[in-house]
Amino acid sequence: MEPNLEVIYGSRKLTFDATKLASLAWSEVEAADMGRTQRYRAVPVSELLKEVKAPLGEELRGPALALVVRAKASDGYAVVYSLAEFEPAFRTRPIYLVDQQNGKPLSPSAGPLRLLCPGDSRGARGIRQLVSLEIISLAETNSVK
Repeated sequence: MEPNLEVIYGSRKLTFDATKLASLAWSEVEAADMGRTQRYRAVPVSELLKEVKAPLGEELRGPALALVVRAKASDGYAVVYSLAEFEPAFRTRPIYLVDQQNGKPLSPSAGPLRLLCPGDSRGARGIRQLVSLEIISLAETNSVK
């Protein structure tokens, strides 16, 4: 199955197909998975979020702190992260997009793309079969009087 990942922020929508994914600055990271250290080919998710002009770095303050990233899998499973979790100033280890484990493509039950969240005590947010990342505001639109 060819990898395809949609990244959405407001009216900005990018599709990372195999060619666009190949152009990213991938590196190798080690992380525990199911009690064993594994090696992954990975890229920080923040690099993809920058492509849709997500407010990261110095722009991540005030109303931007009410933004969340909804990650969806091909089977409809979804998890939510605070946008701040993708910013190094807020988290000691990046959250990664991965496409290989121990030098091989991810298994069909895990891939072709998944998120890796080193530092999480449980693996439930390391969403498998990832198909989209959407930045959504949780800010109140109506003030209470």
